[in-house]
Amino acid sequence: MSARTSRRIPGRRTMTDRPTSDGRTTVTALMLVALTAAVLTLAGTTPHGVGAPAQTYKRVDLEQRTFSCGGGIDGATAVQGDAGAKLAAPVPVGEQPRQFDIDHGAALSFAAQESRSKSWLAWGPCPEPRPRWWFVGAGAATVAHDTVLTISNPRPGQADVDIDVFGPNGPVAAPGLHGITVPSGATKVVDLARSAPAVGDLAVNVVATRGLVAITAADRFAPGVVGKAVQEWLPGQPLPSRALTIAGLPAKPERASLVVVNPRKVEAIVSVEVIGATGTFTPKDNATVTVPPGSVATVPVQSVFDGGPVALRITSPQPVTATVRAVAGGDVAFGTGSGPLQGATGFAVPQGSGQLVLSSAGDKSSVQVTAFDRSGKQLLDRSVTVAKASSVAIPLPAGTADVRLTAATPAVYAGFSVTDTAGVATAGVVPSIRSVLLPVVRPAW
Repeated sequence: MSARTSRRIPGRRTMTDRPTSDGRTTVTALMLVALTAAVLTLAGTTPHGVGAPAQTYKRVDLEQRTFSCGGGIDGATAVQGDAGAKLAAPVPVGEQPRQFDIDHGAALSFAAQESRSKSWLAWGPCPEPRPRWWFVGAGAATVAHDTVLTISNPRPGQADVDIDVFGPNGPVAAPGLHGITVPSGATKVVDLARSAPAVGDLAVNVVATRGLVAITAADRFAPGVVGKAVQEWLPGQPLPSRALTIAGLPAKPERASLVVVNPRKVEAIVSVEVIGATGTFTPKDNATVTVPPGSVATVPVQSVFDGGPVALRITSPQPVTATVRAVAGGDVAFGTGSGPLQGATGFAVPQGSGQLVLSSAGDKSSVQVTAFDRSGKQLLDRSVTVAKASSVAIPLPAGTADVRLTAATPAVYAGFSVTDTAGVATAGVVPSIRSVLLPVVRPAW
């Protein structure tokens, strides 16, 4: 509220000229302030600087789940289902994403996409729309390593997107990647080699400043100095944080690298721990990784893989996010930063020789593991105890198509790896989403 002003009229004294005041002006002003505050309180609004800060987000139960399989790899197919139910036949993913809408209550539903060739086995979960995305281990070199983003907007209303790219030498100049508009039901494709050419491993941050988007990142990578490129989907990683558990790693790859991004403007000192079969330990090599401000660092971690079940735990005073890129049998696979299992979670797995790995970052816990084939027939139902700060491997029966995990306490992280003659596929298990945080719209002031 602005203060009332008075003009000085020649020959007339103003309020400040009077020797005394009966306080009526002050009382009137206080009454107006009190009445205004009362009206605002009844209206359920609070102006800036008055009372407690306004709540900006609220948690809302999902009424529908939407999975968008973006493809981007030749021969990609998609499958959708619920854990324990009969799976429909895979459907091809064309130039446009394959979308699946699931009714409320299908907490154990999932969708995944797959591509097989003589050189690779590519597999990845189909994402759901959200406002922020991180992809780590991307590339923007036309010949050796390139990543293509398929950005879809399956929701009503326009989505506006900004993309920032980080590399080994800091942020990568890409002015054309801000202010991208994706109309409702539309798709935009961004080839990093054309839009943000750079050398080395990259990290990509996508922020929807308006609306929600689903993104698939198709990655083409040549594992050797001279060799044929293979293809895989880069998993979306969690937002940068001070602690991250990376699951979904092959037992004994030929090569493995930890790729870490530090988006902050100060240096990050990252500590690395290995959650193995006999406990958690610090690796002999690269126990700490220094990541310059706004940059990506890549270090070898091959020595931590001895054929047993493992997950990686990284911590840092500065928020970071990361992945592990592993090369096995000439194929490439990526680890996923995962959250602890909570309640029941369902997910699909590709056909092949599979292994589930459960890792505890804290206390001892137990998980019920149930595996099913494509017809919904139960192949495995087993309670697995995970010792404190250790990992355990559970072979998946032949023919396993989907798995349901039910955790007793939120202390266990899960991932799997599958190999066959085509190659290797891995993924961390992301707990099922049952609710989301949505912005609270309040009147402007």
